[in-house]
Amino acid sequence: MKRSLLALCPRRWRERYGDEFAALLQDTPLTFAVVIDVLRLAVGLHLRARPRLTHIAAAVLATAAMEAAAVRAELTDNILWAPTTPLRALALVATLTPTALLLHSAAMRRIRRQEARAA
Repeated sequence: MKRSLLALCPRRWRERYGDEFAALLQDTPLTFAVVIDVLRLAVGLHLRARPRLTHIAAAVLATAAMEAAAVRAELTDNILWAPTTPLRALALVATLTPTALLLHSAAMRRIRRQEARAA
């Protein structure tokens, strides 16, 4: 089981810290809290290794969650709704904000890349 937990971590991290972490796991009793802690570590390492993918996934999940909340609150039947009340307008802004932030981040990255090439 401990070997399987170590295998959940990214390969590059295991190459650098795997032996030390394996020794630490060997000396640690395998409790539910330890398993959860190692799972959190592995997920965090994978997310940090792919920040762009993480941002895209977070934006998609946040947008889907806000859309689901708007449908459940009967503010809309689908994502195409008019902001006819303040609550509907707020829900629309909350639904679109993650995507807008993602697009802004991509645009800024592109501008920085172009400036670096020009310099």
